[in-house]
Amino acid sequence: MSPETLGQAVVAGLANGAFYAFVSLPFAAMFGLTRALNLAHGELVVLGGYLGYLGARVLGLPVVVVAPLAALALVPAGLVGRALVARVREPVELNSLVLTFALSLLLQNAMLGVFTSDYRLIATGPGPAGPWPLGIAPGRAGAAGLALATLLGLLLLLVRTRGGAALRATSRDPETAQLMGVDTQRLGAWTFALAAGVAGMAGVLFATFHYLQPTAGVELTLLAVALAILGQAWGRAGGILGLLLGGLLVGLTESLVIAWAGPRWRELVVAVILLGALTARGRALGRLGAHG
Repeated sequence: MSPETLGQAVVAGLANGAFYAFVSLPFAAMFGLTRALNLAHGELVVLGGYLGYLGARVLGLPVVVVAPLAALALVPAGLVGRALVARVREPVELNSLVLTFALSLLLQNAMLGVFTSDYRLIATGPGPAGPWPLGIAPGRAGAAGLALATLLGLLLLLVRTRGGAALRATSRDPETAQLMGVDTQRLGAWTFALAAGVAGMAGVLFATFHYLQPTAGVELTLLAVALAILGQAWGRAGGILGLLLGGLLVGLTESLVIAWAGPRWRELVVAVILLGALTARGRALGRLGAHG
């Protein structure tokens, strides 16, 4: 592997990793607050991508406009999700799996009926003449940059504001937080609405460099579960830092494997890494809620 190829692989891997963390954030936020495992997470991201596709293709709007519009459009879905999760009985983890699995199938079939199985992509226009400086496409670079900026902004929100402190306290011990005067119901609604908005924005960015189709959310859900578990060991400030580090590790690893051995080994090597993390931290999922 030449130094140039290695450098491009590292840059591409870090860009992918930042976006992976961004995509996984809504899943981790929901679990940290309610212990609910959302198997419909990937479908929600894909739905945001389809909404962005409609805005870009039908209305001719640029990505910088359709991304926030898709985020706003999915806020009601977040509030509905909050209402459904509030009705889930113990054990929350198991019962939420059943509920959200049914929702994922419902969303997949709805998207199949509306958008068919054709592949869709949000066109971002031609890039600059000549090779792209960092060896990655402009759409992927833009998605990574916006994802990283959003993650850092949310990190500051969690550590510098009273609302962020209340959210971290609620994720650790909701009963004690409520006794201290935190309105956990309102906070939960705001968190689910924000998580749905992030999923919608992530879907639009995802659709700028990856083809959309109704079952594309399955891989995104598995990625979110894996990063939530892999990153919780490093989690600080609501788990965002842990998600980012976990995403960078996975993105960098898969990019180096593709550059060295070819794309056919990507899934196997990444799966081995994630399985190793699960084995080394057998109780990681149970402690994820404590870390937020």
